[in-house]
Amino acid sequence: MDKIRILLVDDHQVVREGLHRMLELESDFEIVGEVGTPKDVIDQVAGLSPEVVLMDIKMPGIDGIELTRQLKSRSPATKVIMLTLYDEYLMQAIEAGAQGYLVKDINREELLKAIRAVHEGRSPLYLSLTQDKLTKLTSHEDQQSKLSDRELTILRLIADGVTTEGITHQTFLSEASVKRSVRFIFEKLGVHNRSEAVAEAYKRGLINRP
Repeated sequence: MDKIRILLVDDHQVVREGLHRMLELESDFEIVGEVGTPKDVIDQVAGLSPEVVLMDIKMPGIDGIELTRQLKSRSPATKVIMLTLYDEYLMQAIEAGAQGYLVKDINREELLKAIRAVHEGRSPLYLSLTQDKLTKLTSHEDQQSKLSDRELTILRLIADGVTTEGITHQTFLSEASVKRSVRFIFEKLGVHNRSEAVAEAYKRGLINRP
């Protein structure tokens, strides 16, 4: 019987080792590698040809969402399951190309079932969420409400073409605070730069078009 080739991606060694020990007990699984540094993932996928990648979201440097986007652009056949402590990045993960989204408090049987389901072409979402929370999570209204008043102010200034330095002068915030807020805005809107943030803000009605 052909085994499901699995690559583990997590910057915490203890997590990787725990997953490895658990998954290798399954006769239809083969752990082909472990990666603790995001920058090495693309090369490892190319060299090891895993069928399923278990991907953490929060890692130093590039996060799991962007890493999934890059991986899927280079290796579309590789299935990605996000395995994370955070439940608020579902829509971003799906848009990046992930086939599954699991929170780390799922039990062993749910994880095994999810890996097999993704390998077979299904997309499980074991979120440990109530239906109400899942509905809110996937709605634009809920995504909009996550932007703080400060972030909305900075977003409007970005749309007006104000530079980081200009924003610091107009908001009386430090440059570090402005950059941190901009990073949070990008993350919450699921974008990568200022122009994308403005376009998404217009699309969602967060700011008015000039």
